[in-house]
Amino acid sequence: MEDENQKEPMIFDIHVTEGTHYDIGKQRGITFKEHYSQDISYYTTPLEGQDYLPAALVHKRMMMIDKICPGFIDEIQGFADEVNIEAEKILCYSNSFHDSPNCCQFAVHPSNTSDGHFYVGRSYEYFVRDERSLCITRVKGKPKHMGFSLQNAGRMDGMNEYGLVVSMSSTAYLKPLNGYGCEFWIAIRAILDQCKDVYEAQCLLEEVPLCTNANIMVADTSNNVSIFEIASFSEKKKRIFVRKPVGGLMVSTNHYVSNEMKEFDAYHLWNSEIRYSSVWNTLLRESPNLDHNKIRYLLSTKYPLGPCCHYYSSGMGTLRSMIFDITDKKLKVSLGPPDMNPWYAVDFDEPIGMKEFVCEYENVNIDNPEHFFREMKG
Repeated sequence: MEDENQKEPMIFDIHVTEGTHYDIGKQRGITFKEHYSQDISYYTTPLEGQDYLPAALVHKRMMMIDKICPGFIDEIQGFADEVNIEAEKILCYSNSFHDSPNCCQFAVHPSNTSDGHFYVGRSYEYFVRDERSLCITRVKGKPKHMGFSLQNAGRMDGMNEYGLVVSMSSTAYLKPLNGYGCEFWIAIRAILDQCKDVYEAQCLLEEVPLCTNANIMVADTSNNVSIFEIASFSEKKKRIFVRKPVGGLMVSTNHYVSNEMKEFDAYHLWNSEIRYSSVWNTLLRESPNLDHNKIRYLLSTKYPLGPCCHYYSSGMGTLRSMIFDITDKKLKVSLGPPDMNPWYAVDFDEPIGMKEFVCEYENVNIDNPEHFFREMKG
């Protein structure tokens, strides 16, 4: 186990911004200058061994992003102006960086809950050194939303004021992306900014150019839910398959489940299979009597009986857990591993500003890493 005196602190923030996209970008920049100045280089430095992309290519990507998610580049521009760097350098970095988080996500239809509510649960695992900002964003002329940032203006998950919930889990994470298109964090931000239901989200995902390997789950207040299994291995080999719930339940971890996606199911690891099975079996066992407390207990259950992990040095530590109550349009979140930290209720109308939270965690070594990360063969 890691020496507690040497352990990196796990500090989250909940950041509430309001105004135009440009205003929100500037507010993010001010917060970074005042509280996280050491992290500005993360957004403004090319990956190791790489250089900034040519200006012409960056502007081509900027135009693509603006069509997919109008206002995104204005937000980046506001941030760039505030931290005094060219926006092209930020976009160059963010749009060429491919993240590989480990996540678990599931949906529970009201037919399986004792309170008649529709829930989505989410657990996110990665290294401690990751973006740890829950953004409550109120853009003028667009639906309010709350979700965790990725590459600052992008989103990894979230709920908007219509009650539309979006989350994701990476797939085939060692398989290089090929082709032209946007990564999942731009697509998720676009869905939160533009869509009211699963149908609109599906239209957006099928229309925009995507270049990502991911399971994207979308659920709405009409009790609809779909998982979009997306693979982007090359321009000629791309696919989106829509997976529907079985018995009012749906689970996704870090591999494809549909038979139609088997040819893309590279780097399907043992731990992903175990997390999928443990969550699925728990949901089956507890239905039709699931409720908020049982979902919270499930998310707090340690691997291999649940999704909660403490393997931070191996990129498999739980950084946050979320319970979206779609029926009431409410969110509860545990910052840090939920077996060691409290849950907070978060609202769309929180006051503007930033609050920090210091979280407890322990860094544990994986007993059998060769088995934990063993690739499953189809």
